[in-house]
Amino acid sequence: MKQKNISQKTNTISSEKSSGSSMNIVVRIGLVLLVLIMYGRSVGFEFTLDDDLFYQKHESVQKGLSGFSEFFSYGSMYKFDGTTGVQPYRPITLLSFSIDKELYDNSPGKSHLLNLIYYIVLLQILFSLLKRLFPDFHIALLGFIALLFAAHPLHSEVICSVKSRDEILAAMFGFLSWMILLPKKNERPTILQILLGTFFFLLSLCSKESAIAFAVIIPLSYFMFFKNELKTSLIELGSLSLAVVLFLLMRNQAIENSIGVPHTMQIPLLDNILAGAQNFAQSSATKMEILFYNLRFLFAPWPLSWDYSYNQIPLMDWTNVLPWVSLILYGFLFVFAVLQFKKNPVLSFSIYYFFISTSPTNNLFFLNGSTFAERFLFTPSLAFAIAFVFLIVQFLKIEKERFIGKNKKILTSIMTTILLVFIVLGNIRCTDWQSNFTLFEAGAKSVPNSSRANAAIGSEYMNKAEKETDPVLKKVYIDNSIKFYKKSIAVFPQNSDASYKLGLIYYMNGDTNQAIKYYMQSLEATPKQIYALNNLGTIYVSRNNVDSAYYYFNRTYQADTTNPMSISNYLIASFNKGYDDQVIYLGKQAEKFNCTSKVIYELMSKTYARKGNNEESQKYLQLMNQTLK
Repeated sequence: MKQKNISQKTNTISSEKSSGSSMNIVVRIGLVLLVLIMYGRSVGFEFTLDDDLFYQKHESVQKGLSGFSEFFSYGSMYKFDGTTGVQPYRPITLLSFSIDKELYDNSPGKSHLLNLIYYIVLLQILFSLLKRLFPDFHIALLGFIALLFAAHPLHSEVICSVKSRDEILAAMFGFLSWMILLPKKNERPTILQILLGTFFFLLSLCSKESAIAFAVIIPLSYFMFFKNELKTSLIELGSLSLAVVLFLLMRNQAIENSIGVPHTMQIPLLDNILAGAQNFAQSSATKMEILFYNLRFLFAPWPLSWDYSYNQIPLMDWTNVLPWVSLILYGFLFVFAVLQFKKNPVLSFSIYYFFISTSPTNNLFFLNGSTFAERFLFTPSLAFAIAFVFLIVQFLKIEKERFIGKNKKILTSIMTTILLVFIVLGNIRCTDWQSNFTLFEAGAKSVPNSSRANAAIGSEYMNKAEKETDPVLKKVYIDNSIKFYKKSIAVFPQNSDASYKLGLIYYMNGDTNQAIKYYMQSLEATPKQIYALNNLGTIYVSRNNVDSAYYYFNRTYQADTTNPMSISNYLIASFNKGYDDQVIYLGKQAEKFNCTSKVIYELMSKTYARKGNNEESQKYLQLMNQTLK
């Protein structure tokens, strides 16, 4: 009888192992299929939004792998637009794009495909990490956590935006480092594992700076889930801290190499609403409002947008209800995490993980470059997936080790329903990323109070108007462009670019009076907006108002003395005013900056002739005849 019981027990264990192995394969295949179902269509999408930032128009990336040393030697924006001082430092992200360039020569479809592949690899690593993190959880429950994370609609921006590969790589290397530093149950990490885990953490940091949160998350998880072993946790914290120091040294050297002394970055109000806070009360209340949105989008991820800048999330003070709601929610979560540290470590850790992983981007401790963005919740959303599944398991009294209980079917139904809802929402959101037009059109609907979102779709309609030959359609595009630019300015009158573009669309439509009005409004916000200044000068030239034309071309030149347009138009205006010495000076400047033209040589020749210097006049006449344009 005893022998029979042992045999039955052995068969049961063998059956459970076999079932677990099969479920493991099912989950891994399911993660791949889910990504393809939700985002497979993205391989047919265009480049959008900021994809030129680190890829299309990045000088080093466009060299392919031959630009390798530059990725590590300069700030990541320097070779894009010459940014100096404080800027992102993401050499591994740039390296991944250089591989795209080397293999596929700026093919948007191939870059989107690689985003999917990186995401699939990330999810496979995450599933392995979850098995290390929660060895007592049944494989099906871990599968629910991984699938819930994978399907979260918030991830649409990260997967469908090529530029947001920095988020995928940072999470992928961060999860890999975490998994290596969490050995199997009752084991300690070896020296090799610590070195390898630290190396992958460094790769994570070099993909995106916000990965610094893993330096705290990884040791904390070891301490909470591996018998509160403080010594090993401190060793991991020390090794990861050394990686942070190395990264900061590399970053500092790269920024110093980017021609310019590091400086305090000024964040525009249009980018981050907190830049406009007038006092501590307003700043602190608005920060709590932003923290509320960090929670809100985890649980209710709709509607979604590429932008949440001024004034979609407005400034608030403590007379508003929302900051108080947020303060109470966060206060409750913090107290719960502290009190349940030992009794309920999974939920407690989920809360700590969320707090720590959002801290680099949530504006609580320092101003971020944006008020809020969905990509900021990409890695933190794992906390939601873990806590959500664990809470349902507890509420329905499901045995987490063997996944048994009378409410097992209810749990499966709940998870299936939520996953289906997330998949549908993610599919809808994915479609918005087909092109800039579809993305900005959706954004204008989702965040009607965003000045930037309205201006962006206005710009797309203006581009359509410029290319359209059908006069009826052209008028429709112009009218739509005007409508959205006016909405943008109504939200934020100081949006200089929007008022300039509105002036431009009126000029295209032949309404120079309205064009002047909005060019002037643009200059009120940005007095050195050279294109608004130049276009005002052009309008006054068309009206034969020489004095006004000269005034604005003079201001254009003073705003940028090296710009070919500024030099050329100011030279022409000076010639019309009879300022011969000024014409000659500007002509020499044009030669200095290699921006001469047939017109400049002609006016130089005529100016020297007016001054009686025939030799110089003939010289520039010959240059004019030798110049094509």
